[in-house]
Amino acid sequence: MRDGPDTNDGKKHLWRIYDYPHVISLYYSMYQVAKNDPEMTSYLDADGYLERAFGTAKAFFTIPMALASWSPYETGTYNEVVIPDLIQALGAAGHHDQADWLRAEWEKKVEFFVNKHPYLYGSEYSFDSTGFESTQALARYAMDRVTASGPRTTDFQTKVKYDDARAFREEQMRLNIACRGWLETSYYYLGSDYRGGGSASYTLSYMAQMGGWAIVDYALHDAADPAPYLRLGYASSLSSWALLNTGTSESNYGYWYPGANNDGGASGGFEPRPWGRAWLGNKEMGRGPWWYSGEIDLGFSGALRTAATIVVRDPIFGLFAYGGDISQQGPEIHVIPKDGLRARFDAVLGANRVSIAMDRDGFARGRPIVFDGQWRRIAFTLENRDGAPHDATISVRGLPPGTYSVSAGKHPDARLKIHAGEATPIIIPLAGDFTDVTIRHE
Repeated sequence: MRDGPDTNDGKKHLWRIYDYPHVISLYYSMYQVAKNDPEMTSYLDADGYLERAFGTAKAFFTIPMALASWSPYETGTYNEVVIPDLIQALGAAGHHDQADWLRAEWEKKVEFFVNKHPYLYGSEYSFDSTGFESTQALARYAMDRVTASGPRTTDFQTKVKYDDARAFREEQMRLNIACRGWLETSYYYLGSDYRGGGSASYTLSYMAQMGGWAIVDYALHDAADPAPYLRLGYASSLSSWALLNTGTSESNYGYWYPGANNDGGASGGFEPRPWGRAWLGNKEMGRGPWWYSGEIDLGFSGALRTAATIVVRDPIFGLFAYGGDISQQGPEIHVIPKDGLRARFDAVLGANRVSIAMDRDGFARGRPIVFDGQWRRIAFTLENRDGAPHDATISVRGLPPGTYSVSAGKHPDARLKIHAGEATPIIIPLAGDFTDVTIRHE
């Protein structure tokens, strides 16, 4: 666009608010790569990518308003869920002024959605489903910072009340589910988002997986009965992977479009009718995936955010692991992660909602996570994905409060305090490829 005309289709195309968060996410991800593995980047260093991420975020909140009076505060956009992480990273890197500026803008948006009751189906079209990843992230931000009876020490806490934040959280989740397939279990309906045409056309869009992240997040942190939300949310996170055309030489590299040249291609949506018309290009086609990728990379981003091994006691399926193999062995539960990333583990069992998340490493392939029903002991094998010695950070949340001992390989046991409702970081020194870790309640 730099060499184009001085119009909205040229240099002034910067008016479109939806374009910015993808670039914010890109630069923030490159910051993470450069921070953890600096030898893998050559264009900028970690601080350079962090500066780019902030600059793009600042542009997001200023330029569309200046060019077209299009407010970034009043519409949910995709990939902006990374902004709270970017704020935290800016503060940790010492860029406190930038962190404070961006936090103030993000909180304006949270306040607007909680207090002004906007029409949540509105986007680039009058009825759309593109905002429900953002609305859950906005609700999560509010709920993490306001309490029913706690002190109000920040400007945000005086403007956003607990009851209002909770009401917004529930409303946006109801609307998310209202435009999502859950009655019909065909793979191109179950978990898919629906647009204005309902289930009659254009299923398995990018919003299927993005909105799936929102439902899983709600199930893990908010839902009184998480089981039905996990069923739907995890189905949503998997749904649009059906559009990925890939395979082996034996399968001729893909079901939809065979041939090595098509291996790894992906479609942007699915035509559910026996014969219909895709909206881009107005081309007639039969039931199956579209011939272009559209914005499906956004859906895959949502799926990667969701990817975790999640244990739940489901009233229909019993003790069950999404994204993993599970077995009960005496008093212990053994879970082998198979969610694709092996970087996050969640268990929603009764009153306990336990999560373990890695920052750069993961659970070892084929080795179980072992825990007992009382959370007195958790054991797993940590996989060094860097290959070089470094300190791995594990974030643990939801364990019963108390003092715990942590043993990791040959290192002396460490002790830590775990408080209710707080994420506790655990530092594990990694030297070899694998390190056995045990967390015990004392």
